[in-house]
Amino acid sequence: MNARTDIRYFDGKISTAHKASIRPIDGQGLPDGFIVTWQDKAGTEHEKRYFVKDCDYLPAVANAPHAIMLGDGARVEFIGEVPAWLTLANQRLFGRIAIMERRWAWIGASVIIMCVFVFGVLKLGIPMASHHIAQQLPADTLVKLGDQAESYVMELTQPSQLPQARQDEIIALYEKLDGDPKATVIVRGGGDIGANALAIPNNTIIITDELIKLSDDDNEILAVLAHEQGHLVHRHSLEQAISSIGVGVLIVVITGDTSDLLLALPTLLATAQYSQDAELEADQFAIDELKRLGISPAHLASFFEKMKKEHGEGQGHWSMLSTHPKTDERIKQVEQQ
Repeated sequence: MNARTDIRYFDGKISTAHKASIRPIDGQGLPDGFIVTWQDKAGTEHEKRYFVKDCDYLPAVANAPHAIMLGDGARVEFIGEVPAWLTLANQRLFGRIAIMERRWAWIGASVIIMCVFVFGVLKLGIPMASHHIAQQLPADTLVKLGDQAESYVMELTQPSQLPQARQDEIIALYEKLDGDPKATVIVRGGGDIGANALAIPNNTIIITDELIKLSDDDNEILAVLAHEQGHLVHRHSLEQAISSIGVGVLIVVITGDTSDLLLALPTLLATAQYSQDAELEADQFAIDELKRLGISPAHLASFFEKMKKEHGEGQGHWSMLSTHPKTDERIKQVEQQ
């Protein structure tokens, strides 16, 4: 049997392929290598021997032929299929992949699988990784990040115009809560953020004059503070800020290197928006705290109503860090308690 097979041979020195042939050489009765034979422009015939173990197989993709990369930088391209006597590493696997790449059914299935994978990463992987990182970051790191975020918020707001006595009353309201961690409450003029309240991971809660004036009941303000305390307890702002970084979060989980993450977090802490689940979880914390204090959770619902009247449906929440689940859904959660 004539085992000689025609090929295109790139010798690694010039970009033009040589018309060449390949034939096997045997070691202990089995082909363990091959000889490439070709002629140069002057018609001089050359031969070179290669061992199979030194070859890297490149399966055919689209219109590209099967090829092998050789240890000296040369390359063999097969005009048809790889000859049967030449057994290459992973040849069968790559051959099957090449077949799959030429069939639309497999391409369609691959696209669907990839879409499901990406959706899973975005919907489940990143939130889970963000939760893991947020719960594992040490307290001193949280304080450092929170201090920078607080500075950013202070630039957005103004000194409070409320009398100091009224500010002290608001701070005293917070002292009724079972705070762990215990927060420092700061009253500020709303400035760019208007009627608002924010929980910052350095255990600071900022509440604005506009929000205080919007309520005519201290129990409603207490409900707001309890809600923000819920965000602190569950580290929601940190978790949501980390999640905003996206796939970078997964890289942090894999590599353990949080340096780049920590650089981006302060600004995100002041601008990231809570998920609906986080808001409802903070609402539940507030409901539980109001019950513990013997105060009706209805005060939380009544404040929702005021925010709904002030901002309309879907905007019934005070925190600039939130995505605002629909007010009616939040009121329903309160009424079910």
